[in-house]
Amino acid sequence: MDSLTLHHYGFLTSSTLDWLAENESLLGKPFRVFDTIKIQSQKVDITFVEQTQGEVLTELVEPWEDNLRLHKMISKGLTVYHKGFLSKVGMFDEMVKKMEEKGVHSLGAFQSEAFGNKRCVFLVSRNLGMIEIIEQ
Repeated sequence: MDSLTLHHYGFLTSSTLDWLAENESLLGKPFRVFDTIKIQSQKVDITFVEQTQGEVLTELVEPWEDNLRLHKMISKGLTVYHKGFLSKVGMFDEMVKKMEEKGVHSLGAFQSEAFGNKRCVFLVSRNLGMIEIIEQ
């Protein structure tokens, strides 16, 4: 769909600092770290990082202590969490509707503090996992 642009890959981690240190140790190239944002509605801290300027971002999602669902996912080794896409301006509702019509399950839109309170939605696909669409 040309109405979506890949923005980031989301990874679950129990420690953002440990994730960054291990990545640099194993792969040798540090990430540029942007501010950490506390997302109270989802009980997570997120940090966007970039390894090479202008490339797709990586979003590190660190659940709060009481976010048992995400901690359970981490304990099972499920750390690749989602792919985030920006919708073209004015296309958010249409893109969500098209995906739902193709059998993708929506977890419901919400206002995201990470994107200036614009609407976001997580959609679950049988083969692609979780897809996040971000309103522009």
